[in-house]
Parts: sequence; structure tokens; C-alpha cells
Amino acid sequence: MQYKHIIFDLDGTLIDTEEAILKTWQNTLEEYGYQYTLDEIKVVLGVTTQIGLERLNAKVDDNYAYRWQENYEKYAIEAKFFDGTKEMLKALKEKGCILGIVSSRSYKEYEKYFNMFHLDDYFTYKVLEEDTVKHKPEAEPLLKYMEIAKAMKDECIYIGDMPSDIQCANNAFMASGLVTWNKSGVICDEAKYIFNNPTDLLQL
Repeated sequence: MQYKHIIFDLDGTLIDTEEAILKTWQNTLEEYGYQYTLDEIKVVLGVTTQIGLERLNAKVDDNYAYRWQENYEKYAIEAKFFDGTKEMLKALKEKGCILGIVSSRSYKEYEKYFNMFHLDDYFTYKVLEEDTVKHKPEAEPLLKYMEIAKAMKDECIYIGDMPSDIQCANNAFMASGLVTWNKSGVICDEAKYIFNNPTDLLQL
């Protein structure tokens, strides 16, 4: 099967930000009197801040998002492309694929922390937190992508690293792909494809 629109999650899929994100959550929650291990905090990966807080049963004030972003600056420099993902994006674009981003990141975070990766050189469309009311694993982010890209679901595939990414794609009746090149150990039997290496996607 060939897909015209290749849509990616960002964190943990293209960009290795897991350590930076977990340390930021741990640091920020400590300011509110909470003590979590990095393993306990992993439940926040791949979801919005609000959903993450609910999963941790953490009560915070309206300044949490601001304080989180301030703390993330300490660790953002640790983020980097996973090996081979940058080259994969270039090759897909050269093949004529239309590339998109669907992420739970806010526009402020995208501009502040992802500009250094020059993603706009590769991606035509992006859907971020503010673009939808409902978020992954609900279908709305991918439905929004199809709306702005004027794309049909059968010509799209959404690729991520978390079960919430796969569920989002499945809820939108779109092909799904789970990446394992991040060595996270996440398994999701609902994924249509498994990509162990960025070059696997080029074969598709």
C-alpha cells in the first residue's frame, strides 16, 4: 500500500525528548510538593498536560503550564533526532510524499523547542494542541489534519510511538504505524504496521 500523506507524532517518534520531558515533569511537580519517580511519570508521555495531570492525580494551579515550560528550558538541549529519522524525512519528501505533524505540543512549545530542528523544511501541515478541542486518543486531531490538508483517510498513515497515537489513527479509520526505533519497549497490537527502523518506512 502506498500513502500520499505521511503524518508523524513528534516526541518519541521523530525527536528523542523522553528524558527531557520526564525530568521537567518531575522537577515541576516537586515545586507543588509531589514526589514521583521518572518511571511513574511515564504515564504523561504522548498526551496533553491536562490529561497527564489527571493520570498522576496531581492538583496544581493555573501557573503549572508556564512553570513547566520554564523548567523544560533546562533540559530541552538534550533533545535530538532519532538516528536516521532526519534522512528518512528527506527521502520521503523527495519521493513526493506530503508530510504532516499531529502532536499534543502547543504552538508556543513548537516554536520555542522545535525550531532548531527546521521541521518546516519537511512538513507541509501541522496540527497542534490549540487546533482541536479533543486530543489523542480521540480522532479529532487527525480529522483536523484531513480537513486542512484536504486529504482522504485512505491516503493517510499516522505514525507514533504510543498506544494513544495508534488509537487516534484507528478512531479516525486511518492506517497506523508504531515506531520501535526509540527502544521504549511499547507494544500495541492494534497498529497496522510496526517500524523498527526509519528505513522500514521507506520500504512501505
